[in-house]
Amino acid sequence: MAPSATSPPPTSDPTILALRKTLCSENEPLARRFRALFSLKHLACQSSVPAIQAIAAAFASPSALLKHELAYCLGQTKDLAAVPFLTAVLENKDEDPMCRHEAAEALGAIGDMGSLDLLKELRDRPEELVVVKETCEIAVARIEWENSEERKKEKLQKRYVYFMGFG
Repeated sequence: MAPSATSPPPTSDPTILALRKTLCSENEPLARRFRALFSLKHLACQSSVPAIQAIAAAFASPSALLKHELAYCLGQTKDLAAVPFLTAVLENKDEDPMCRHEAAEALGAIGDMGSLDLLKELRDRPEELVVVKETCEIAVARIEWENSEERKKEKLQKRYVYFMGFG
């Protein structure tokens, strides 16, 4: 089970700790917090779980704009370590719909088959917000496509064309 975003940082990396502190500080200007976020995203895209946890820690912020960007950045990592944090945002009915929408989109970007059940459940839930339902529908389609035999064949065809010098 992944540690919670609010648990103490499991790293002694001074860069990640400093960026996390800036990102999570409500006293910092939003522009500075965004710079910290994008620096952490760069590290997270290199499979840094502590950077992913640092990004997720900022979901405690009241800023819907910031949380929307947190979800977007976590999706861009394409790292399964981000899935539990995104799932928690998506499942939280008290969360801003824009943040829930972006969490669903990010889960689709990661492409984890384990997210399909939740995405389908929310897509099909009659009382769910339209923006969340529609994004879940898109995320389901993306995950199913990414994991389909048709997609695997397309990848192989592209590699063959490139290998043969036609691409």
